[in-house]
Amino acid sequence: MNELPVWTRDIASQVNASFAGQRLPHALMLVGRVGDGLSLLGDYLRCGLLCKQPGIEPCGQCKSCLLVKAGAHPDSRVLEPEGKSLTIKVDQIRGIADFMHETPQQGGNKVIRLTHSEKMNTAAANAVLKMLEEPTPNTYLILESTSLSRMLPTVRSRCRLYKLEQPGPSGARQWLTDNGIERPEQRLAMVDGAPLAAALVTDEAIEQWDRQVSCFLQERNFTALALFIQQQDPEKLLNQALLWVDTAIRRLNQQSAPVPERDEDLVQALQGLPVVSLFRFRDYIVQLKQGLQQQANLNQQMWSEQLSARWLEMTGNA
Repeated sequence: MNELPVWTRDIASQVNASFAGQRLPHALMLVGRVGDGLSLLGDYLRCGLLCKQPGIEPCGQCKSCLLVKAGAHPDSRVLEPEGKSLTIKVDQIRGIADFMHETPQQGGNKVIRLTHSEKMNTAAANAVLKMLEEPTPNTYLILESTSLSRMLPTVRSRCRLYKLEQPGPSGARQWLTDNGIERPEQRLAMVDGAPLAAALVTDEAIEQWDRQVSCFLQERNFTALALFIQQQDPEKLLNQALLWVDTAIRRLNQQSAPVPERDEDLVQALQGLPVVSLFRFRDYIVQLKQGLQQQANLNQQMWSEQLSARWLEMTGNA
């Protein structure tokens, strides 16, 4: 599963052509979903720009490639969100300022990779902007972002943008099958069609998913449903509930929207509800998700009871 997926190769080819023609800018911004291979592509380009062989396809055999594999390449830095807030802070950016102006120890390029760069705080984004305005020779910045709208416009404008397209359903299924992943349809439906995320779905996760379907479909007692919700992983459960509602809405709009087989009865039941009720419930789920993402001090018992009540009310069984 280390080979670059076929739907990501067009971007790799574009970068390679620019690099070969000495037209590659010092800052690249990759935008897409991690589950479609965003991180894989970013690291592939980092390795390729450090590789001693011509082009940006890493050979895997030269000294630079071996250093990258060992996590010990002196001319590379990878920054990720840190702390409880999962943000990239200004101190992290300042920490690579001296690195940018150092002479490459391996005599080639230097590469800085920022994963989830949309999670930079304002001070960090401004520090990156200064780096972009004062580039150093043979130094490349790779910014990976899952949300272009959350990037500072002045940062976006100083990067060459590459958008990672989502693979089609058939391509995603084929990639999973080629990599020996069983039940590809089930796994893809659980992660909104993202193949690399689907490859990480365990059998235990599928079993837990099915238990949640059964409970929301069959449990009509408020207290029992609230207790079940409270015992679940909140992010995973909310993502699953959002999938149910979104699928029902898409189908009501005559759009194709497959779901795991076990979810079908539940989604069909939702399709019989007023669209306005579905959208209101969807807004509520999104608000809960945003609260979790912002690390808000959510009372799990309280929101579990609220979710139970709203679900039973929406489905007409309160």
